[in-house]
Amino acid sequence: MVLRRKAILFLLLSCLLVLSACSNVSKASNQKGKKKESTNQVQSMKTEDLKTKIGKNDWVIVDTRSNDAFNGWPLDGVQRGGHIKGAVDFSANWLKVVVDQKEKKLTDTLKSKGITSDKNVILYDANGKDAQTVADFLNKEGFKKLFTYDVKDWAANQNLAMENYPNYEMLVPVSWVNDLSKNNNNGKPYKIFEASWGDEAKDYKAGHIPGAVHINTDEVEEGPVWNRLKDKELEKFALKNGITTDTTVVLYGSDSMPAFRVAVILKYMGVKDVRVVNGGFTAWKNASYDVETKANSKESVPAFGAVVPANPGYIIDLPEAKEILANKDTSTLVDIRSWDEYIGKISGYDYIKAKGRLAGAVWGHAGSDSGNLEDFRNIDNTMRSGADILAMWEKDGIKPENKLAFYCGTGWRAAEVLFYADVLGLKNIALYDGGWNEWSMNSSNPVEKGEPNKK
Repeated sequence: MVLRRKAILFLLLSCLLVLSACSNVSKASNQKGKKKESTNQVQSMKTEDLKTKIGKNDWVIVDTRSNDAFNGWPLDGVQRGGHIKGAVDFSANWLKVVVDQKEKKLTDTLKSKGITSDKNVILYDANGKDAQTVADFLNKEGFKKLFTYDVKDWAANQNLAMENYPNYEMLVPVSWVNDLSKNNNNGKPYKIFEASWGDEAKDYKAGHIPGAVHINTDEVEEGPVWNRLKDKELEKFALKNGITTDTTVVLYGSDSMPAFRVAVILKYMGVKDVRVVNGGFTAWKNASYDVETKANSKESVPAFGAVVPANPGYIIDLPEAKEILANKDTSTLVDIRSWDEYIGKISGYDYIKAKGRLAGAVWGHAGSDSGNLEDFRNIDNTMRSGADILAMWEKDGIKPENKLAFYCGTGWRAAEVLFYADVLGLKNIALYDGGWNEWSMNSSNPVEKGEPNKK
């Protein structure tokens, strides 16, 4: 009897061990299946395969690197800067930005660039991190057909097409600025300026790029029109700040708009090498570079080196703006204000009462109000892709081959867009300095309101 009980207990114990082993095998099998499924969601792609996907409607190639790399800078060890021809951009950096309605803005960006879950999506980078970061985000958004690629392989083959903007070097990454300071621009003269309004320079005092000097925008423009200063006064400004025609000038700000305003005026004056930091001071801080708080003094120079303006066509005035309006077949006056400003619903400024637009001007987009340019900036305030900008203009009949003069209320927004157009290599471009403020001061200047009649 005792032996029978022992036999039964042994049999029960053996069955339990078998069941346990089967359970473990089943778990391991499930885990292996899950791991395989996850691996299949993001597959690595080879160059030869990628070449066959370009131009196909069910495939989209996405550059996940920084905006600077997409524009043309050879970063992270690539042999050639720029992006694969036909690629769209969706930077991994955009996922790190803290802004209102971030998820909606990112979703809208995906849609605008044709990155949709029904397509096969190839994500490429050069650091082995950015593509996976974007892949993780897209997985959460329901994307399943994802592939990654190392663009260094593509850039190493001179026979494979890459695109960059003709003047991408005008818009600089913070890494370039850091190198500039470290190597002292290889002994050539250079200056770094933080540009913003006011002598107090609160943003500058709170922290700035080491060695940077503050420029108050009142140093280059004056009210009530807020046009640039007279040429002789601009020359004095340059001498006071140690700027000559041969000085490499780097401009930035917590808000980049004032930096672009000063940059355009310097190019008009004749400074040959003017750069603006892409993404502004936020990009510098996000890169964890050193920040200083001590104020740096201005250092003067005795001579500018050219007669101001050496580049007079870069900024035009009221008579030239009227000429452009009179030659609509080959010229376009482009309104860089919000839609509500353009149609005359609001003026956009507390010190401008008149509402409307210059009669005959074409809306060129801008942003939500007079202080923003969302239509021309990515979510991290870097320059929006050239393809996006040109496509936006094409819908409104703005032809890049025409002479384009940009205006806004007082010149700040339009100056930034002019700079971007220059980066893209557009040739016959200018800023109409007086803008709506100057135009509206004279009741004899023709004004339009409401939505334009489109043929």
